[in-house]
Amino acid sequence: MKIVLCMMALFFSILLSGCYKHSENSADKQFIQNYDENGHSRRTLIKGIPQRVLILYPGAAEAMLELGLDAHIEQTIAAYGSEPEHLVTRFAALPKVQAAFIPAQEEVFALQPDLIIGWAHNFSPMELGAPQGWQEHGIGAYIVPATIPHERPTLENSVYPFIADLGKIFAVEDRAADYIAACRKREAAIAECLKERERETAIVLQEHGRSSYSLYDAGYLINDVLDKAGLDNLVSMKTAFVGPERILAYDPDYLVYVSLPGADGQDLSDEEVLTQVRQNRDLQPLRAVQQGRIINIPFAEVNSGNGRALDALFRLAKGRLKHR
Repeated sequence: MKIVLCMMALFFSILLSGCYKHSENSADKQFIQNYDENGHSRRTLIKGIPQRVLILYPGAAEAMLELGLDAHIEQTIAAYGSEPEHLVTRFAALPKVQAAFIPAQEEVFALQPDLIIGWAHNFSPMELGAPQGWQEHGIGAYIVPATIPHERPTLENSVYPFIADLGKIFAVEDRAADYIAACRKREAAIAECLKERERETAIVLQEHGRSSYSLYDAGYLINDVLDKAGLDNLVSMKTAFVGPERILAYDPDYLVYVSLPGADGQDLSDEEVLTQVRQNRDLQPLRAVQQGRIINIPFAEVNSGNGRALDALFRLAKGRLKHR
């Protein structure tokens, strides 16, 4: 009888141990709803709180800094231009990827990250390969929502979910919620400032040199930012690397100029952009240029995918309020 009781005690001990172990494992991993490189929804497995994060998109590094997650960043790529003043020193202190564009798979394995965060195109066959492949090697892969082929990326379906995901992944939900609330408050304040203004039109242009230009359509986050600033984007289809004749086919109330950093790597000032655009013979015939309705938005703000989209919204609002 004693043997039977001992065996039963051992059985329940093992059973309880197994249950406890299962519960412990469940707590050490979570699934985040994310995407594959083609924009299809997929669940991303995150094991514990990532301590060695490789970032291939500076907007993700900025968002992590906003949440106080500096220590979790193993390496990031260089900034797209000037960093926000309150992040300059901390971003500069982060270790940077040595590769000119994107590290090879071998380099990534050598770094041994536990999570990779990047653009959708970073996980294409031509670059690092599909997220699922990294997952099979025990390395999490997360695609920043604003970079996937959304039909219409917005603050609501891209930026705020991204910040919330970072909160879940790194167990800082309260910080993420506070950051989102601050962004929404700023968004509401800008809307209040513009509520009396009638809607106007705009195009968002990026210059490539040698009379070559691209226009941003609804497939980019800046389109939603335009809408929230009371501006209707005249460009309905992606228009990339075209000549001035395509640009002059539009007659916008405002020219939103996506400026690239200067030779020193810093963003151009509004005055520098205004001079640059006015001296461009290709653009001089535009009514918006003749009237000085030019709004400068640095490339980093247009392509941040994070709370800096609110900085772009502020620039648009400021530009509109300047011209009554």
